Amino acid sequence: MASHSSASPREHTLHTIKSATNSTLNQTQISDVLRKRAESVVNDRSIDAESRAIIRYALAIDDPILSELVQWADAGECIVDNLAA
Repeated sequence: MASHSSASPREHTLHTIKSATNSTLNQTQISDVLRKRAESVVNDRSIDAESRAIIRYALAIDDPILSELVQWADAGECIVDNLAA
């Protein structure tokens, strides 16, 4: 196979790097919003103690289902009942 010396390597464009950075920033922002919402739920005494304890633990271990747990609590659902189902 012949090699052409006049060919130049393709350069990476800045928008590729920029979009990856924006994605990371969006994930961080979402994570911060979720963390604050979860902390708010943990401090809300109108939510049952078991649900608040589960969310507190999920928050401490960065559980991937934290957003779902917070949604259930916001909907007034008992998290223990949803996890058992």
